[in-house]
Amino acid sequence: MSFLNSAMLFGMAALAIPIIVHLLNRRRFKKLPWAAMRFLQVSLERNQRRMKVEDWILLLLRLAIVALLALALARPAAAWLDSQSLGSKIASSIIIDSSGSMTRKDQGTDKTRFDLAREFGSEAVTALPRGSAASVIFAANSTGSGITEPTHDLVRAEKILSGDNSANLTNRSSDLMPAVKAALASLESRSAAQKELILITDGDANAWNQFESIMRSLESAPEDIRSVIALVGQTPGENLAITRLAQNTPVAAVGQPVRLAVEVSNFGSIDADDIPIQLIINGNPSGDPVEIESLPPGEARTLTLFAQLPSPGLHQIGVSIPGNDASSTDDSRVLVVRAIEKERALLIDGLPSRNPTDAETFFLENALVPVPPELKDSFFLGADRMTVAGLEEIKEPELTQYRAVFLANVQDFSSEVTTKLKKFIVNGGGLIVFPGNNINASWYNSELHKKNGILPAEFGEIIPGKNDETKLTLQASGYDHPLVELWNDPGAGTLAEVNIHQAYELLLTPVTGQPSQSMPAARVVLRYNTGSPAIVESDLGLGKVYQFSTTADTEWNNLPVQPAFLPIVHRVFGSVLARGDAGLNISVGDSFVRRGPAEWKNKKAQIYKPNSGGIGDKITIAADGDGSRITYDAVQTAGVYELSVPGMLPLTFAATADPNESNPEPLSEAQIQRLKGVADIIYATAGGQLSELLDRQRSGTELWPFFLLAAGLLAIIELFLSQRFSQEK
Repeated sequence: MSFLNSAMLFGMAALAIPIIVHLLNRRRFKKLPWAAMRFLQVSLERNQRRMKVEDWILLLLRLAIVALLALALARPAAAWLDSQSLGSKIASSIIIDSSGSMTRKDQGTDKTRFDLAREFGSEAVTALPRGSAASVIFAANSTGSGITEPTHDLVRAEKILSGDNSANLTNRSSDLMPAVKAALASLESRSAAQKELILITDGDANAWNQFESIMRSLESAPEDIRSVIALVGQTPGENLAITRLAQNTPVAAVGQPVRLAVEVSNFGSIDADDIPIQLIINGNPSGDPVEIESLPPGEARTLTLFAQLPSPGLHQIGVSIPGNDASSTDDSRVLVVRAIEKERALLIDGLPSRNPTDAETFFLENALVPVPPELKDSFFLGADRMTVAGLEEIKEPELTQYRAVFLANVQDFSSEVTTKLKKFIVNGGGLIVFPGNNINASWYNSELHKKNGILPAEFGEIIPGKNDETKLTLQASGYDHPLVELWNDPGAGTLAEVNIHQAYELLLTPVTGQPSQSMPAARVVLRYNTGSPAIVESDLGLGKVYQFSTTADTEWNNLPVQPAFLPIVHRVFGSVLARGDAGLNISVGDSFVRRGPAEWKNKKAQIYKPNSGGIGDKITIAADGDGSRITYDAVQTAGVYELSVPGMLPLTFAATADPNESNPEPLSEAQIQRLKGVADIIYATAGGQLSELLDRQRSGTELWPFFLLAAGLLAIIELFLSQRFSQEK
């Protein structure tokens, strides 16, 4: 037997109080000679013996009451009662790390770290006494799923740990802080003799990126909550991972090479040689693997692959490392890419000229379709030129044949055209605006920016001014927008050779007007050396708007005759195409969102997860303004998902894992030592270790309720007997 509050055993000193009272209250008799008393001598002696017995009974009862109260306050506990129905009640919250790093298999075992963690979690549940409560939380970077509140149904807790848990293992990034915080809050609200927080993880440093916050939470936890951290898995071994896959070709066309950037990282401790990288298109290997000769530890290598897509529509482009290490999750990545057969742009010339080379759209047309005239019909992009008058006359069905409209130095147009253009953008089209000497800047600001919320910025003053000798050039480095990030690679050339003689200052003022007409804040694509925006963009509905600050010809700058002009124009057009498919490539843990037409509203859709075996999750398509919206929040694993909507061809989208999960860097020894100050640490490498630790630290069944109950019963008996003994005899 042990005592949880042994200091209260000093209360046994109070046993002296009833004895002292007994001694002080002993009956004293004064002897007086009286002849008649000798006849009562026998009776008196008999009464005295009876009264002494009664006093001893009351004294013993009072001593027992004091002793039982002292024992109850000392909280005695006995382990031998734990197997009985009277065992102590424990509230236990078991957190199992279910992030991407738990998919690894250590050398010499076929089990993943997640499998080991589940086994130790089951061991912790089995070791609980009857009548206890347990929660089982599978957590990555959220509060977790599973049994989030302690339940007395321990059979259910064991079942969720021993059953098929493939749905609980995710490829999400690690952050244990939300789950730890939620579990502590749940335990604090529970009424239990003992409380335990058991965290089972592989100890990857990535999961402890909020280490200081976790430390503070454990340090500030109530004293009755005991924390145990079980670390599963061996010391990290070698690990090669594909940490990035990106499409570098702005427009993916049928039969045309699609440029891919593939980053491979070596998270091991030795050189990796002859690493094969296999390109996979729609699930089938394409060509022979490309080899990386050598990759030193701690380094990453980016290589370029080219894929050709056989038909229009969505395709799955993946890369993998065949026969790589036991961590198979990060051995492959996949993108969903839409291939086009031919798409066209509409170029509106604000100052038409008889000489084609003098037209405002001359350089735009040649950048979009950079092939000889005889090859234009077979090229995957096309461009039609039109005047403002033609834009006024074009009907909406004809306008929808184009994917983007370029306005080059267009003065202004009617409100009917504005309405037509806005509808075109909202439904997935693109608008690209180039200014010039001919534009009516105040009209653009009032009609297209403030009133209709189409342009992301206002046109300000022309810079440089007459008295301003500042030379405008494009920023030379630090490109963080997808449109221009190509030039972060020195091999792609430079934008520093672009000289701008004149440009409008773009003012990023908030869009006013009705909420339904407002736009998201403008995003700066590229700046000048002065910091002033050169290109800004924003999204409108399913479409996209780009606003340039200078002309599309060489009147104000030399950009159209620079090598960078063609990729910029193609990337602008490609981003408009990609806007319609925004969200087809997301990260694990993000929500998949897809906007659709109004006729989708209230329809039932199904989403099939990777390796789902044909079993899909059913969702109801919600209304979204004039259209509809599909939202799916259960993107927990990496791979290709399929969306099925009645009356529509299946739509695929891909989710990729956080590359940080591929880095097996463990907690440092200094961090382990700090954790030992607030929790019991165990390296759980064999069965029985966790239950032994828990049993060793548990105090057993607390007996104070029984002692308190006995003291109460004795107090009632003492009161009854003292009343009975005090009556006249």
